[in-house]
Amino acid sequence: MPTALCRAELLTIEGRDAIAFAQAQFTSDVAALEPARWQWSAWLDAQGRARAVFALLRVEAQRLLAWQPLGEASALRDALRRYVFRSAVRLETVDGWALHRLDTPSPGAGEVAAIDGGHAIALPGTAERTAWLAPAAGTADAAALASWRREDLVARLPLLAGELAGEFVPQALELERIGAIRFDKGCYPGQEIAARLHFRGGNKRHLQVYRVDGKAPVPAPGTGVLVDGAAVGRILYVTASPDEAGGSALAVVQDDSRTSAAVTIEGHALSPRI
Repeated sequence: MPTALCRAELLTIEGRDAIAFAQAQFTSDVAALEPARWQWSAWLDAQGRARAVFALLRVEAQRLLAWQPLGEASALRDALRRYVFRSAVRLETVDGWALHRLDTPSPGAGEVAAIDGGHAIALPGTAERTAWLAPAAGTADAAALASWRREDLVARLPLLAGELAGEFVPQALELERIGAIRFDKGCYPGQEIAARLHFRGGNKRHLQVYRVDGKAPVPAPGTGVLVDGAAVGRILYVTASPDEAGGSALAVVQDDSRTSAAVTIEGHALSPRI
């Protein structure tokens, strides 16, 4: 039986205008996404900052599935509904589904495999792994989820918790690296600002993986990263380590502080890991 990791936060975007609607709202080139394929994508606010980051699966010709690994599908649905107007598109969350880890061979890069009523995709990590989004099977395994999140961290996946919506520009989250943004596909919210920053430069923050030293409570997303008491970044997410004290964290940090030896978080030292 596949290992259930956690509830899957899923949003369906469905209808005759589903692809056009998503193309006009999201940062990736949805129009070029063929059925049974997927891509990373994001939704920006008018100031060009990321409101949500998600995997976008085209499971049918006129049906998309957006998966937010850290949750908030209902908030994304409610916010997007304000932009539907007369479009023939339906936005609904999916209840009762979970993220499962499969030990079967992964689908090819960018492919969506239909498996037992769910959808499987390959994700990067220390080794390729298969994420199966499907009706919940079994009890969620907290240890397996922690191990899975460590793989997310190693892959530097910029998973965004709801409390960090509107905090970071695409460049700080390195969305281009994972293929989640196009600057030449036409207008979408925040596109002009994001493109200006891309072509003219000016972003001075990027992702950094840290080791969290000591047995500390897991810091919440948004916790400040400090150097000599001054804020230089914020935590995206943290996972505990099973074989050493502390854990690991992914943060957005100012470039000139990413490898500092004096980085702390809530009184605990951070050491650059990757």
